[in-house]
Amino acid sequence: MRTARPGEAGLPYARAHMASIALLGSGEFLPWATAVDRWCIESSPVGSDRVLVAPTASAPEGEASFRRWARMGLEHYRAIGMKPEVLDVRTREHAEDPARAAAVAGARLVFFSGGNPGYLAETLRDTVLWRAILDAVAAGTALGGCSAGSVAFGVEAPDVNGAALRQWVPGLALLESAYVIAHFDALDGYVPGLQRMLVEHTPESATMVGLDEDTALYGDGSAWTVAGAGAAWLKDGGELRPVRAGGEVSLRLTARFP
Repeated sequence: MRTARPGEAGLPYARAHMASIALLGSGEFLPWATAVDRWCIESSPVGSDRVLVAPTASAPEGEASFRRWARMGLEHYRAIGMKPEVLDVRTREHAEDPARAAAVAGARLVFFSGGNPGYLAETLRDTVLWRAILDAVAAGTALGGCSAGSVAFGVEAPDVNGAALRQWVPGLALLESAYVIAHFDALDGYVPGLQRMLVEHTPESATMVGLDEDTALYGDGSAWTVAGAGAAWLKDGGELRPVRAGGEVSLRLTARFP
């Protein structure tokens, strides 16, 4: 039995559902990511055509940035035949709103776009909304994140201001032992030596997952596959190694997803 991979449209979803998760290094809502989004949609057993676009991580950048990401997401998912809605969550108060949390139930896909990973983690962690998302994913809703949206799913997340790192905060720990690093191949272009600093920040007991730009890691919570232009870089107590498009890796999700 095998699941459909991006680019293999029409293959049946032939396994018992575990989880459907996509982590993108950059480039959400762009053409290259369409195949990964389709995999999320096709792998979910949820019968609706609702997709929730959550630009929460961009909220500190202001209204224009939040609306731009929301618009891009709506246009992207409409173009692939879905009925997207904006999950308008900008603050922790919003994330504790029962009405916003209730909107998650029955969605086919929830997708968090980029911005500040630490802000996203601090906004969602231990809230009514995050618990609703975990429940939905356990019931079949696919979950995706790009840049900050994927980094926040790890053990820790950097709270950033532009290229400046202010502090590390606890992540959402969807990936129970992983430190996720987005834009991996571009980091030293932002700040010389940044890539090495982030790699060295990862404890030896954890797994570092570096995602190049325009690259995704998608899977069911146990088995994962790489798609896109670059590589997923893994370091698990040994040497840093790349896994390129079509390659498979193993990562553990929390016990929330049996």
